[in-house]
Amino acid sequence: MNKISSIKSKSIILKLSLIYFSFLFMQLDITAQNGKEIFNANCTACHFATADRLVGPGLLGVTEKRSKEWFANWVKDSQKMVAEGDKDAVALFEEYQIPMQSFEGVLTDAEILAVYDFLANPEGGEAAATNETATDGDGDDLAIAGEKLYKANCSACHSIGANKVVGPGLQGINEKRSEEWLIKWIQNSPELIASGDPDANAIFEEYNKMPMPPLALSDEDVKAILAYIKNPPGKKEVAAETTEIQGTDVPKDDNSTVMLILLVVVIVFAVILLVFLNKSRVSIAKAVAEKTGDTYNGPVTLAEACKHLISNNKGIVAVIVIILFFAGLVDLMDGAMQIGVHQGYKPEQPIKFSHQIHAGLDKIDCNYCHSSARHSKTSGIPSLNVCMNCHLYIKGEGKTFTYNGEEYPMAEEIQKIYTYLDFDPSTGKYGDNQTPVKWIKVHNLPDHAFFSHQQHVTVGKQQCQTCHGPVQEMDVVEQFSPLTMGWCIQCHKETSVATQGNGYYDDLHSRMPEEFKNKVMQDGKITVNEIGGMECAKCHY
Repeated sequence: MNKISSIKSKSIILKLSLIYFSFLFMQLDITAQNGKEIFNANCTACHFATADRLVGPGLLGVTEKRSKEWFANWVKDSQKMVAEGDKDAVALFEEYQIPMQSFEGVLTDAEILAVYDFLANPEGGEAAATNETATDGDGDDLAIAGEKLYKANCSACHSIGANKVVGPGLQGINEKRSEEWLIKWIQNSPELIASGDPDANAIFEEYNKMPMPPLALSDEDVKAILAYIKNPPGKKEVAAETTEIQGTDVPKDDNSTVMLILLVVVIVFAVILLVFLNKSRVSIAKAVAEKTGDTYNGPVTLAEACKHLISNNKGIVAVIVIILFFAGLVDLMDGAMQIGVHQGYKPEQPIKFSHQIHAGLDKIDCNYCHSSARHSKTSGIPSLNVCMNCHLYIKGEGKTFTYNGEEYPMAEEIQKIYTYLDFDPSTGKYGDNQTPVKWIKVHNLPDHAFFSHQQHVTVGKQQCQTCHGPVQEMDVVEQFSPLTMGWCIQCHKETSVATQGNGYYDDLHSRMPEEFKNKVMQDGKITVNEIGGMECAKCHY
């Protein structure tokens, strides 16, 4: 009986172990799939999951070269690791000479580790996503399914137009090559090249022997992609309809001009009415005087009537004048307080740059472009070579974006970058006729006010949105805050100082008298004004 019980116990333990490991495997697979989604949303603009280089290095085998901890620290803030002298970080930076944007505050540790798990087994996540996409929709149009597959697997290197990105544009590819050949090429181009296929080798030579990575796609998936390239779903028609409806709106007149015209009309009408009323008053007064046998000696003209009214009601007139004087004085002071305040200023720039796309949808860290904000007084406007880090490869072919309520072709605005830089995208070479971009400055502070971005961003740990508002939601950047002295003072009264991990404040606390410490820390925080942030010389030295 004991033997039977022992066998049963072992059987139960074995079953539980199998269930546990099956669950664990499922969790790993789910993590890898989530990691693929995070990778596609945040990393594919600069990296392939294969060995091929895009802007940054290919990430195939990165999990074998780097630990999870190192990978997470690098993704969160690579420049911090470089500054701290990490050998691997310094070597990577020296090799590529392009700072990787910081994802600290954008991705959590769990999300970064999910990307790490996906990179450890990209084929598993790829196959799962491919199968899911291929079966999604239950009979949806083939081109719609192909669009999803194209965006997940092809859009980083190819456009569906004629423009070259990393690889050639795919416009007319269905007419140039047979379906059978395209399936072989897309699924495994290195194998087709090795077989001696003349077309495959010609393309390989034309694009500097840059291999196209094999894709884990079925024949049906490739056919769906080809259907999408041949006949992409018509988004442009919707845009055209929207534009047409917007075009029917009645143009708005200048409000100030309309109000001025109305005011003049009202004043003229009032004067004419007063003239007629005064004539009627005089006629009636004379008729009454004649009837009673008297002579009318009162005011006749409108001016005389006004003078007579004022002289007989001096007290009331004095009160009205005083009220009007002080009301005008208050209005004058309010107007004077608005001199130099440009809240809501929203100029259109020479290149229609959308922060909503770059900071919002693409989640690019503000400090990647405005890198001087971390170590300088000014944040600066990035030079176009920063734009070329990405737009050397991303050309926006066939895409549109919204700017100030209107749709524009993305490729046209990216072409402006090439024009200013005298860059030829077909040859990849720069000319000698480069011209500066005349950007329009949005945020202006008076010359007598000192402000340091480094002090607020690096030391104060303030987010850009604190002063600049939800920039990630703006297509056209505008001045969100008033940037007045009163606004700054209010912020200094309310904002707590970032004391964690700062040795300066540890020393400050140790030297602070207990009585003052209790008073300052009564609300559980130290604000800027409590450590001298309200002193005039801090901003007006």
